[in-house]
Amino acid sequence: MLTAIREGSKGWISGIIIGAIVLTFALFGISSYLEGGEEIPVATVNGEEIDNYVYQNQVALQRQNMLSRFGGSFDPSLLDSLGIKDQVLNGLIENRLLDQYTRSENYRMTDRQLAVALQSNPQFQSEGRFDPELYQRIIASNGMSPQGYEEAERRASLTRQLQEAISGSSFTIDNELSRLVSLQDQTRDVRYAVIPADKYIDEFEFGDEEAKKYYDDNIDSFQNPARMRVEYIDLNLETMAAGITPSEDEITQTYERMKGRLTQPEVRKASHILLTVDSDADDAGKQEIKERAEALLAEVNAGADFAELAKENSEDTGSAINGGDLGIVARDQMVKPFEDAVFSMTEGEVTGPIETQFGFHLIKLTELTPIRQKTLDEVRDEVTTEAARGLAEAAFADLIDPLENLVFEQPESLTAAADETGLPIQTSDWFTEHSGEGVAAEAAVRRAAFSADVKEDDLNSPVVELGFERMVALRKLEFEDANPKPYDEVKESIVNILKLEQSKAKLASTAPGLLEGLTHLPSWDIMLAKNEIPNETLAPKKSDIEPALSELTQEVYRVQMEEEGKPTYGHVVFSNGDVALYALNSIVLGSGDTADEQVAQQVSQQLSARDGTELYLKFVNVLRSNAEIQIDEDQL
Repeated sequence: MLTAIREGSKGWISGIIIGAIVLTFALFGISSYLEGGEEIPVATVNGEEIDNYVYQNQVALQRQNMLSRFGGSFDPSLLDSLGIKDQVLNGLIENRLLDQYTRSENYRMTDRQLAVALQSNPQFQSEGRFDPELYQRIIASNGMSPQGYEEAERRASLTRQLQEAISGSSFTIDNELSRLVSLQDQTRDVRYAVIPADKYIDEFEFGDEEAKKYYDDNIDSFQNPARMRVEYIDLNLETMAAGITPSEDEITQTYERMKGRLTQPEVRKASHILLTVDSDADDAGKQEIKERAEALLAEVNAGADFAELAKENSEDTGSAINGGDLGIVARDQMVKPFEDAVFSMTEGEVTGPIETQFGFHLIKLTELTPIRQKTLDEVRDEVTTEAARGLAEAAFADLIDPLENLVFEQPESLTAAADETGLPIQTSDWFTEHSGEGVAAEAAVRRAAFSADVKEDDLNSPVVELGFERMVALRKLEFEDANPKPYDEVKESIVNILKLEQSKAKLASTAPGLLEGLTHLPSWDIMLAKNEIPNETLAPKKSDIEPALSELTQEVYRVQMEEEGKPTYGHVVFSNGDVALYALNSIVLGSGDTADEQVAQQVSQQLSARDGTELYLKFVNVLRSNAEIQIDEDQL
């Protein structure tokens, strides 16, 4: 119920859906289905205009995307400094070139292909099936027409056809594949030792004067971040459900609705004796095995213990040791003749011989627990919780529109929204833009709180959706700008910073000297032992090396052996100040001819994808270089 209600809202689900649509528009252009007045084009491509409103719409979409990702901290001027406006314009130009090319080459997407594409899009499906009403609602709620969207989808399909045709024409030369596979499959014998950045930290001392100078010179590094407290309204389905006590009638009605899933399923347990039949046995051979099974059945009917007979005679070794016990037998677990027999028997009954592809079975139904409807008393707690949730869902849905409308219509106070919904105005603890507790533990809440509307203009935030079952509206209560931490509070940490910096500097300058004069592994081992540095061995294959050693990995796979038969020594200064010494002892290339087929196929696919992408980009560049393109800089 709640999911259906929320599908029609303007929340995060809709955002995801329209994000997918917008991506298509951004890639393939929307000029054919946006309406507007006459405007000066931002560019012309081979005589075809790209309207300014199309360009501005795409820029606005990029701005909105940035705002949704970075919240109030996003600076709109970054659209220029990051070159996003240029990227939008170039994308529109290239899309127009591709559109012109596919039209000139008579690329087509049939109505049936379009229908299949739309109906298979999960964004337009409900319970796994295409929902025409959902499709229409999503398109209409975002100011689009089905015709416009479908035309965009046609264009997207044609461009994909073109890209796949060009990319798919790439191929891999055997010699190149063999060489790359051998490189990818190579192994390297590497010894290494990591010296921590703080190795020499105890050798240095710093007084108050040096620490205070560092504090003054780096005051921006010792700031208490800006923080805020907010008041908020929390529409929370879980909280609402916890506060509802359903009546007995409501509990009974819920129980009746839930009966279908409040059943104790039937349980059947069985044992068997299997006498196998060779696959090449003739009719006489089969008959002999069947008669042996019939003889065992006669013994059971005469009073023999089925479990003992199974231990002595069953050729299903897995169950024979347990007296033939198969445990619970469920539908669709066994071959059909066996299953049909088990589900037609009564408890304690023995039947057979039953023939399957495995041989002949004697089957005993050892336990039968029939299906049973659980009583209300047995499941009262579960049903009561479900009933309360159902009531809460209905109340939750009724409060969505009043909350959203009043928060928007009266942006300088939450009082009207609280009075209308009956929800209390709550107060948060202090929190920063990057961390908080309680309601501020939610990143979306913090982003809303630190947005310009809330932080600077003292307005209500829009309703923030936290999943399907929670909505929060908030406004600023108190705000404190970032401010320096007192020197005495950070003095000790500053001293530690200074000591660590000196330790890192000494380590970086002295570590290479430890490798001087080393020629063979014994001298490497002696050097490490003398300096009390633990010796480690790197995993032979690059793919098996742990990510924490990525800087070392990059270095040892860059260097080559300096002299055959002798280790190559070197060092790497990690970004955290640690230093790794290494000894590269050997390099063994893989064999491109005998490489694992899966590895070879993977490398081949990577090469094809790389080359195919390059071909496609070159094709687009050729289209652009041969095109007549005019850009009106005044419109950007």
